[in-house]
Order: sequence, then C-alpha cells, then structure tokens
Amino acid sequence: MGAFSAAFWIYLIIFVAFLALGAPIYMSLLCAGMAYVFVHGRIDEMAVMQKMYGSLDSFVLLAIPMFMASGIVMNVGGITDRIFGFCRKLLGHFPGGLAYVNVFASFIFSGMSGSALADVGGLGNVEIKAMRDEGYDDDTIFGITAASATMGPIVPPSIPFVIYGSAASVSVGTLFLAGIGPGITIGIILCIAIYFIAKKKGYKVHKRATLAELGASFKHAFLALLMPVIIMGGIMSGFFTPTEASCIAVTYATIVVVFAYRDMPLRDLPKAVGQTVDGIVPALAIVSSASLFGWVLQFEHIGQKMLGAILGITDNKWVVLLIIDILLLFMGMILDSTPTIMMMIPIFQPLVQQVGISEIHLGVVCVLNLMIGLMTPPYGQSLFMLSGTTRVEFNKVVKYVVPWLIPMFIALIVITFCPAISLTIPRLLGFAV
Repeated sequence: MGAFSAAFWIYLIIFVAFLALGAPIYMSLLCAGMAYVFVHGRIDEMAVMQKMYGSLDSFVLLAIPMFMASGIVMNVGGITDRIFGFCRKLLGHFPGGLAYVNVFASFIFSGMSGSALADVGGLGNVEIKAMRDEGYDDDTIFGITAASATMGPIVPPSIPFVIYGSAASVSVGTLFLAGIGPGITIGIILCIAIYFIAKKKGYKVHKRATLAELGASFKHAFLALLMPVIIMGGIMSGFFTPTEASCIAVTYATIVVVFAYRDMPLRDLPKAVGQTVDGIVPALAIVSSASLFGWVLQFEHIGQKMLGAILGITDNKWVVLLIIDILLLFMGMILDSTPTIMMMIPIFQPLVQQVGISEIHLGVVCVLNLMIGLMTPPYGQSLFMLSGTTRVEFNKVVKYVVPWLIPMFIALIVITFCPAISLTIPRLLGFAV
C-alpha cells in the first residue's frame, strides 16, 4: 500500500492511545488530527479551522437534532405505548406474538425516530416489561429487542443516512427510500427466527382481538401512526426535503403529545430540548473533528492506496463488498457509527466507483453493518443501554443477544448481495441511484 509518513503514524498512535485511555471519540480524533497537522508542517492551520467549521455549516446536518428531538418527544409523550398497544392487538394472537409485536412496533417507530438507541431506550422498555410479564425467556426478550432496534436507522427517516449523505455527497432522500426494502427484509428474517423459537418454546398465545377492539386500538394510536406517512409521503412527493421533514417531524410530534394526547405537559418541553442538546453536541463534535481526517486522506493518499491494494487482489465487486462488510463489522465493534462513516466513506468511495457499486447501496450496507455493531461487544451501545435500563449484568445481556447476530448476519448477506432490495424503490420513483 506504499509507505506512510511519520505524521500519519503519529496520528494513528495518538488516536488509538486516547481511545485506550477512555477519552471521548471527538477528543481522540481532534488531538490526533491536530498532531498530524503540526508534525506534517505543510498544512495551513487556519485552513484546518475553516474546514472544521465548514463541516458543520450544512443544511443537511440540521436534520439530525430535529429527528433526535422528535424521538425524545415521542418517548417522553407516551407515543411508544400507543404503538405497542396497537401492534399487540394486531399480532398478539400468534404463537410468540409479543416477539412479533416487538419487531412490528420497532418497524413503525423506526419511521419516526431514525435512531436505534431511541428504539432501545424508549420502545424497548415497554417491550421488555410486557414480554417479561408473560413469561418470555430473557434470551428471547433481550435478543429480539436489540435486533429489532437495528431497523431504526435503516427504515426512513435515519440519522446515520443523514451523516452518510453529508459525507458522501449523495441524496439523503434517495437513501431514505433505499432503506425501505432492507428494513422490510430485516423484519421478515427476524420473524422467521421468531417462528421457530416460538414453536420450540411454546410461548403464550393471546385471544384474537375482535374487529371492534382492533379498531379502537388503531384509533387510539392513529395520530402516532400517521407520522411516518406524513414524513415519507412528503419526501417522496417532493413536497419537502429530508431536512424540512425533520422539522415537520418534531413539530408534529410536539403538537400530538402536548395538545392532542396531552401525555406531556408543556413545561416538559425545555427538558426535551435539553436532552436533544446533550445528544447532538457530541455527535456534531465528532463530525467536526472527523473532518480533520479528510486532511490525512488528502496528504497520505489513503483512498488511492487502498484502491490499489484491493484492486491488486480482485476487481470483482461482490468480493469488494464482502471486504467492505468485514472492515465495517470490525469498525462497528470498536467505534460509534458517526466517526466510522466520516472516516471510512471517503476511503471507500474511489473503490466502489471503480468497480461499479452504487453509492446508495453502499450507504445501506454501511449503516446496516454499523447497526449490527451496536449489538456486538466491546462497544455495543445497545448492549450497554439494555443493561443500564434493566439492571441486568452486561455479560448476561451479551450472552442473550449474541445468538441473534445469526439472523442479522443473514440479513446483511442478503442485502449486500442483492442490491435490488435497496435500489428498486428509488428507481421506481425516478430517483437516480
């Protein structure tokens, strides 16, 4: 791959050392990047500052705090309970019904929040309590809750898709549409796994809800269920952009929970704003500090070196996709999705362009790999959140969740090697892919 400069090795050593010491990721990226700039000696420090600022001066990135806020408002305002209640009436009569409910409710909630952790932290608590009350085993409860939450950033809207769209300079709206097919695919594969587990363990079956009960439950959750329709309907029709959709999402969620359902008093809105700020500041700090990695790529020609190294082995796009899967799965085990996207996508872009892989398909594959990373130790954030909210030991949570990586890997293989799953809907609607 060619020799790297001394500045690059210093960058790498400082970055790894800071991570090993437990420093925040943004601080690790920032200190390593600044060390590279000073050691390199031929980079204008003012240009670096302008680049860091410019990385945040993006209309697309405005969508992140808005979608984050809408997820927080919905969790605080009880929308998750209404969604879960409707799904329970709809699917509770099947063997292992609450596990199916877990998947279906996560799919619906994914169409509102755009975040896997919002699903685990909000809807997950409702799902875990209900499944425990009905005697489900912890391995099923924790496994399906963590696995179904991976749909959050796949089913539109999606915060990681916004990050990817900004990093790769591709249409966020097209990425949103490309996530619909993979989200459905993941749901189907998880339901197949549930079928065999429920058949083996003989979980409790509820009495089938009457049409009147189902109608009442639908009416109870109607305004909540309408939200993903408004968001995606507006984007698909061209009525508003994904960033504008995020503003509509948080406005709609606030109106529904404060004035329509009255599940959240108006005085709690500042608390929701505070939680949004707490969540968005680290994310934007990572985006800004990771932009320094662009200088490393530029001066070390890392993208071209990786391109030459991999093409020296193979120019088969399917093998290239497999290599990308392996790299991203490893990165997802040790890093958060935002810095991984910001660092790796500029490296992958020349490669996928050379071998004819759609950058939209790459976006779906990238995000799915990193969401599987949320389920894998040592950095799996979903595992830590499940452990923290349920007070179950982290090691036990890992033990429960790891077997559910099997259906997720199957879904990853299917989605990776069947690009039509991601690209058909955007193509049918006339979006360039």
